[in-house]
Amino acid sequence: MFPRSTVLEFSTSVYEHVYPDSFYPMASSGPRLTADQKNSFLGQILSTIDISALGSLYFHQLRQHVALVHLNLSDASRHLSYGRIKPEDNDTNTLMLPMNNRHSTSAPEYIRYVFASMPSREERQCVAELHVLFSHQFANALEFERLKKMATKDALTTLGNRNAFDESCGRLTSRADRHDEKFGLLVIDLDNFKTVNDTYGHQEGDKVLQAVAAEISSVLRNEDEAFRIGGDEFCCLLDCKQKESLKVIADRLNKRIEKNPLLKGHGVSCSIGGAVYRQGDNMQSLFERADHALYQVKAAGKNAYLAA
Repeated sequence: MFPRSTVLEFSTSVYEHVYPDSFYPMASSGPRLTADQKNSFLGQILSTIDISALGSLYFHQLRQHVALVHLNLSDASRHLSYGRIKPEDNDTNTLMLPMNNRHSTSAPEYIRYVFASMPSREERQCVAELHVLFSHQFANALEFERLKKMATKDALTTLGNRNAFDESCGRLTSRADRHDEKFGLLVIDLDNFKTVNDTYGHQEGDKVLQAVAAEISSVLRNEDEAFRIGGDEFCCLLDCKQKESLKVIADRLNKRIEKNPLLKGHGVSCSIGGAVYRQGDNMQSLFERADHALYQVKAAGKNAYLAA
């Protein structure tokens, strides 16, 4: 990827606490980081498990010891970049150190360090030592993120699950109460879904749920969130301050559902209730209003939208 940059191939585990001289193939005979410096560094990076915050903290800690201008922790699934790359930056002032991925399959293969100029042997040695200490905590943070996603993602549809919904609701209601920032809720229930399960089996029912989830995702914006909170019940939390905005998204979803070949073939549609957070609301009252509107739609013949 960066063929001319300096790459150190580490053979020692990031979990070991003894670093032999052979571990630093580019190190000079000068002094390494002191035990107090290492302990101070560890104390800082152990203060957070959030990946983005950890990367930022690591970058600023590195700059206290070496002339670093850019740190790249990115991989195929995430972009984590700190500092700035200047036009004059090139491979001669770049150091790439491998991650030990034995305990984390989601870790990037390498971490890229860019210096203000070609790094000295002392700087490379310093970064190598801090890299080992950082890698352990970075692997922990990546694993924590992976487990958190598993705990908040619906495995079938990949939408958020009920835990994620409750977490997002708490965040949005807190923000709304502090800053008077309204948001919208759609509660979505599938029509005729039970018939699909009873007639064609749960495997076909799963395909229907996946198709609905895909259509919901297709009509939402980046700032909106979608969740599967029950068997055939979905919710959307939307950056909407007016009922009219909710209706636009709900109508768009109903049209997408009507045109989907699989859903149309099974006669599956959706009934939707909506509500906008207002002063004096809590999450329970907001949900109850949207849910009541949903069941009014059901009682009136299904396949429609109503705002509370």
